[in-house]
Amino acid sequence: MCLFCNIVSGMEQGYFVYRDEDVSAILDKYPSAPGHTLVIPNRHYQNILVTDPTLACKLTSKTIFIAKAITEALNATGVRILSNVGTTSGQVIFHTHIHIIPSWEKIPEVFSNFEPRRVQEQSYYISLQKVISQYIKSSMEKEIN
Repeated sequence: MCLFCNIVSGMEQGYFVYRDEDVSAILDKYPSAPGHTLVIPNRHYQNILVTDPTLACKLTSKTIFIAKAITEALNATGVRILSNVGTTSGQVIFHTHIHIIPSWEKIPEVFSNFEPRRVQEQSYYISLQKVISQYIKSSMEKEIN
């Protein structure tokens, strides 16, 4: 099994900010920026190009929704959304995933100890998991009403 399959199945730890029967969103273990999140299908596909088209549409829709929530939750001024396909593009884990990477003109003071592409203190993951998942839940409730 691949790393993301293990996280989805509960065999490995993941900091979930969103989860439904088809799609999960987890905080990146080695984030490029604070709040860096990965949106993944719960079923294994090697990359976005071979993902079932119906699922790829749902994955994209959820990515947009989650990116908006992350941007609001972290007061980001921008966001990068991308998916690497193949080793030459930088794909490291061969399970479809879409990166959501928030950006700011100046990273907020609360993230002053953040080190890009390194495992962060556990408090980083726990606090962001709580904040982002609450924003996602709140945004979903607003859509329903």
